[in-house]
Amino acid sequence: MDKIPFSVYDFFAYLSSGAVWVLTADYVLGLGLLYQKDVSAVLGVSLVIFAYICGHIIAHFSSFTMEHLVVARLLKRPTSILMGGKPRFRLLRWTFANYFRPLPTHTQKRVNKQAEARGAAGTTAEALFLHAYSVVTSNGAIQSRLDDFRNQYGFARNMSFALMVSAITILVAHRLAFHPVHLRWAILSAVAGVALFYRYIKFFRQYSYELLLRYAELARPDSA
Repeated sequence: MDKIPFSVYDFFAYLSSGAVWVLTADYVLGLGLLYQKDVSAVLGVSLVIFAYICGHIIAHFSSFTMEHLVVARLLKRPTSILMGGKPRFRLLRWTFANYFRPLPTHTQKRVNKQAEARGAAGTTAEALFLHAYSVVTSNGAIQSRLDDFRNQYGFARNMSFALMVSAITILVAHRLAFHPVHLRWAILSAVAGVALFYRYIKFFRQYSYELLLRYAELARPDSA
């Protein structure tokens, strides 16, 4: 093969998050893989493959829990917030202040005029996102820039989920006393997981922010 089978996104979004689970399992179960001086080629390749598989599992569950439950049902999707939507609870506005900053009123009006000119007026926030995405991504350069934001929020989301699950696993292992573990690793994992969750919603919002800005500045079909 003349090419590496993994892309950069594969490494950061799948292998790295999967490695968190592999390292956690080794630590909690006391397998001792981390302390081996010499790792055979077979074991090394097996660990990489296993981490990659774990990364895909993490991506599936992190998308379901964080994107479809936490963000969509609790925080509201970025497009809705950017177009003037309000948080469900006042506490959320304080906790995630940057996430709940809408687009300037003038920009919202430009987006609405663009949608009206293209026959998409009055659609829901999700329908507006899908419509704007199909129009804007006809430009390859814009598509590439949006992909960068998608990769960043995907990495942060997967790592946040992996670290939070690891923190819970270490806490349970400490409680059951199956193998000696230190709570400091659970605390560090939880703190890192929360920090990366903030990074996730930042880039998730930025993805829609960039999309709507590009959409608002397109030449309207009704313009001369």
